[in-house]
Amino acid sequence: MHIYIGGAHNGKREYVRTALSGETLQWIEAGDLSRLPEPESGRVVLAGLETYISSNHEDEESAMKDVFRFIEAADPDRLVIILTDIGRGIVPSDPHSRWLRDVCGRLNQRLFREAGRVTRIWYGLAKELK
Repeated sequence: MHIYIGGAHNGKREYVRTALSGETLQWIEAGDLSRLPEPESGRVVLAGLETYISSNHEDEESAMKDVFRFIEAADPDRLVIILTDIGRGIVPSDPHSRWLRDVCGRLNQRLFREAGRVTRIWYGLAKELK
């Protein structure tokens, strides 16, 4: 599993498209987590987990189960996850936004532990973290 993380509009998707341009990519927006990756269809790129969690979950446990159910069904050697780093800056005053920031922080920690590679994208520039 290779994770790309960066701030909003920092060029993550474009970087992944360019870096994997010679491969077949199956893009799955996280709003469609029920759609499992097709076997042997190239790389699976999962994006939008933060939006999915915010819109579909009210508790951390069910959010984690949903995300990891998808990840466990995918081949880790073919899986690419694009994450938006929402944990920096001012802590939101809105309770739901604070909850989302906390859940995504814990989710990202777990994903980073399990990932073979982690790359930070900062305005189109990549830095390997793991």
